Amino acid sequence: MVELFIQTVFMEHIAPFAVITGASRGIGAEYARALAVQGYDLLLVARDQTRLNQLAREIQQTSSVQVWTEPLDLARPNAAATLYRLAQSYRPHVSLLVNNAGFGLYGLFTDMPLSTIQDMLQVHIHVTTESTRLFLPDMMNQRQGAIINVASVAGFFPIPYMAEYAATKAFIISFSEAVAMEARESEVTIQVCCPGYTKTDFHQTAGHSPRHVSPPHSPHDVVQTSLNALKSHQTLVTIGWQGLATQWITRFMPKKWLTRLTSRFVRPNYPSH
Repeated sequence: MVELFIQTVFMEHIAPFAVITGASRGIGAEYARALAVQGYDLLLVARDQTRLNQLAREIQQTSSVQVWTEPLDLARPNAAATLYRLAQSYRPHVSLLVNNAGFGLYGLFTDMPLSTIQDMLQVHIHVTTESTRLFLPDMMNQRQGAIINVASVAGFFPIPYMAEYAATKAFIISFSEAVAMEARESEVTIQVCCPGYTKTDFHQTAGHSPRHVSPPHSPHDVVQTSLNALKSHQTLVTIGWQGLATQWITRFMPKKWLTRLTSRFVRPNYPSH
């Protein structure tokens, strides 16, 4: 009983600790800024060490939290286990894991290099699944903590010419909703955040110039919506009226129609053969 009391007192006086993947830019970097404002110590993970260091310096200039950076390519085998070991080397208990790392692919499935497809499956599916499995048990034992898996509204329906990306995001949505139900009695929140068109370098990296009827959300909008929803333990989170509209359309429109409509919308930017 004495040891438990001492541990409880100690935990109450230590800052919460967040681990963020894909933290060097875009939505991941915005999670880091927002969580620093909330008093979280941070472990920022991405491939780009230079950008990570720049972000860490930026945060430390405006807050008193501790910020650690670790360069890690999550496309490598056993990356989730490496991520978990790194986190444990800084703190024994993680308050929040943000699985944000990911990338897009645009074009005919048969034109995609198999190695790039394998990297996407590794980062989006394997790392999300394995890291959740590694970090979640301790959170459930502590009866506190949260995991945010960043997906996309693209996961609500098939998208020709982005077939792999949409399918992996559909997996993340389904997986997160199922595990959230399993963890609900432990007071641990599993959130799947589904942004729509957001102003980042995502589409440029994917080789796609999207056409949209509404302006993009900012990473700030996405992160604030996500963190606000975390307070109410919301599982599936979309951004603004566009996200709600997408949910409604995909719920009631036949999937065959959606796929044809999406194909017509996406295909014009694809080079003719």
